[in-house]
Amino acid sequence: MKKKILKLLAAGSLTVILGYGVYAYGCASDWWGSGYTSMFSPEITVNNKEYQPFFYDDYTTFYNGYSIQSPGDLFKDENVSDWTSYLKKYTPETVEYYLYNKDLDAPLRTISQAKNPTAEFKKQNFKFTLDTSDEKTQKFVLFIMLARGIETYSNQTYNYWDYDNRVQLNADTDFTGKVENLYKKQTSNKDDFFKNRMWFQVVRSKFYSSDRGSVIAFFNDTQKDQPKNSLYYQALSYVGGAYKNLKNYEKANATFAQVFNQCKPMMPSALFDYKPLEAAAFKASLSQAPNQSVKEAMYALQGYYTNEFSAMQDLYKLNPNSPHIDFLLSRWVNINEQSINIYNEYEKLDIDAKKVKKELKDKVNTAELKWINEVVNDNKVHNPYIWKATAVYFNSLAGDYSKADKLLKDAHTLSQNANQKNQVRSLRLLNNLLSVDQIDLKAEGKLIEDVNWLFYEETFPVKDYVSEGRTDYLQSFTKKYISSLYKKKGDNLMSELSYSIKGFYKDQKQSVAMEKLLLSSQRTAWQDLFVGIYPYKLADIYESRGIYLFYQDKIDEAIAEFEKITPFESKTYNWEKDTYETRMVDYKTQELPGNPFNGKIKDCNDCDHVAKQSVKYSQLAFLKKVKEMKAKIAAGEDVYNNALLVGNAFYNASYFGNARAFYYNNIINEYGNSISNEHSKMLYGMENVQKYYNIAKKAAADNEQKAKMAYMLAKTQRNEFYYNKYFSTTTYWGYPDGAVIQKWQGFVDLKTNYSDTKYYQDVIAECGYFRKYLGLQ
Repeated sequence: MKKKILKLLAAGSLTVILGYGVYAYGCASDWWGSGYTSMFSPEITVNNKEYQPFFYDDYTTFYNGYSIQSPGDLFKDENVSDWTSYLKKYTPETVEYYLYNKDLDAPLRTISQAKNPTAEFKKQNFKFTLDTSDEKTQKFVLFIMLARGIETYSNQTYNYWDYDNRVQLNADTDFTGKVENLYKKQTSNKDDFFKNRMWFQVVRSKFYSSDRGSVIAFFNDTQKDQPKNSLYYQALSYVGGAYKNLKNYEKANATFAQVFNQCKPMMPSALFDYKPLEAAAFKASLSQAPNQSVKEAMYALQGYYTNEFSAMQDLYKLNPNSPHIDFLLSRWVNINEQSINIYNEYEKLDIDAKKVKKELKDKVNTAELKWINEVVNDNKVHNPYIWKATAVYFNSLAGDYSKADKLLKDAHTLSQNANQKNQVRSLRLLNNLLSVDQIDLKAEGKLIEDVNWLFYEETFPVKDYVSEGRTDYLQSFTKKYISSLYKKKGDNLMSELSYSIKGFYKDQKQSVAMEKLLLSSQRTAWQDLFVGIYPYKLADIYESRGIYLFYQDKIDEAIAEFEKITPFESKTYNWEKDTYETRMVDYKTQELPGNPFNGKIKDCNDCDHVAKQSVKYSQLAFLKKVKEMKAKIAAGEDVYNNALLVGNAFYNASYFGNARAFYYNNIINEYGNSISNEHSKMLYGMENVQKYYNIAKKAAADNEQKAKMAYMLAKTQRNEFYYNKYFSTTTYWGYPDGAVIQKWQGFVDLKTNYSDTKYYQDVIAECGYFRKYLGLQ
């Protein structure tokens, strides 16, 4: 047999065999993470990594963006290891090079066309040398040429936008016949390993031929002689694909279910290839299953795509101990959470505990929960822990806290690791939390241990910055629920401390009360718990208080609050270095991006930010300068210029100005292109601006100054128009529904009284609004 294997290549050109491409069998796209309203972790409760791709994901077909690997990648290590063991004389690196290195396409094509392939093979400058006098090596070379050749058809790509030229290239009959003949030549020898590999190449070539269905008959006729290895189940998957191509979905699904059931690495691809059927067709398809375990897999696959609860019930009747039932249950839980746990949206603290509990209870399907409870009592399932945990969770949501409490003890006993014990603790906290209708010392004592654990001690593993224990939702719910109890009690301070809402610090008395609590050495352990997780520091409170006072034109008091601020350590995450870094922060020294005393015809904040500034103002320095100017106004010193500059200061510190960074504060929390209702009047408002502009107008010495003040007042009137017309009523996206040029009084004054000034001409040159008002454009 020596040298005869390579000579087979010379019997007819196999150039067409050679081709190589990237076979990407992917599905899921961007990863958005697990449910934001979930506290039930399938990783922990199912506790079986083989099923992880099938857990419920909000955004993708497979869990957390899992994509299906091509068989070549999936079985690469196994394939290299098998061939290395078979050949014996080459390293795994050498074998992998010949099996998978893409750069070998061209030289292998040259070899296939040569009259003497053996001699041509020796001429090539390969990285690793093969002994072509060795029979097994010759078989190996034949195999890699066949395998790569079939990929001419299996790895085709096309231009997604070219609808007119999508030609599917199929292996012709001559090609598939040659591959099958090569396989038949091996059937008489005793090299079972090589025969198995060649058999699989026939399956592949037939699947990618113009007669795709031919793979079914070939497989059925020959499969009995093949070992039940990974190649067998890859081949079976091709058979399922052929049935699917023939639209025999019942048989196809039964075939994919066999793959799902018997070949763990191929479970994701089998599920992806499965086609969900209508109820009647699915029932009929069950008759195609060769045994009960395949039927079980079919119920699981059908339930994945359709109704996971009814599939669970059917699967439970067939085999309550089936491992497939666990991932269906986890999906049922996570899907239900999406509609039940909407409390994450609750912000205004205007919903009391009883109303929240009623909303949760009303959304639980009592019939489904009744069945869950029955299964839990039967104790027949494969993974009793997930069923107990599920029953705890949904009995809590349904308001049966005593039943949930009893089940918690069982779930804790059944938990097999620290993560499951912690999951039980999360569920216990939820149950205890919902059982509380009012907050008092008794309730605090009932909750404090688990609340402290949740915020300070829980040790769930973190992957991609997300806790596998899904504690984010539970933390949010816990804070909001407790906050609502305090709100109902009339304790606004503890309501804020347990969950902060925007606007609390607008009330200076509340601000002072929080300051006292944070500085107190007489706090209870319960208060200490929430002080530790409170998102704001004293520096934030002082800064916010000073900002609020500024907009009330209480400059001295605002300065006094800023003077209380002391530097503090802040941890920020460095994404490039993948670590947290500590730096000192002092709000008093942070500079404003533009000169806050500028007042120009055309507002251009970006221009002001890049302009050269002889003086850079921090918030505190800015306040002190305003105080200085106000003192001069009060003393009658250069009233026009000082009032104009103070007016500019209030203008630029508004939403419309170049110093809006003045109000950037963690508590006030207004950073975007719109302002919340809590602060709209304060930050859109022009009252202080108009107050000082009118003082400057009254003190103006000539028409140039009066013209300037008429225009500056017109700008405030324009801003008020935008606020009243758009910002205060709805979200404004920059597309007004009416005329935006109004007959503002400032424009009327400028035109009527000061058209002979140089400033009037400057406004015409720079202000398109004014030109439109005049009818000049």
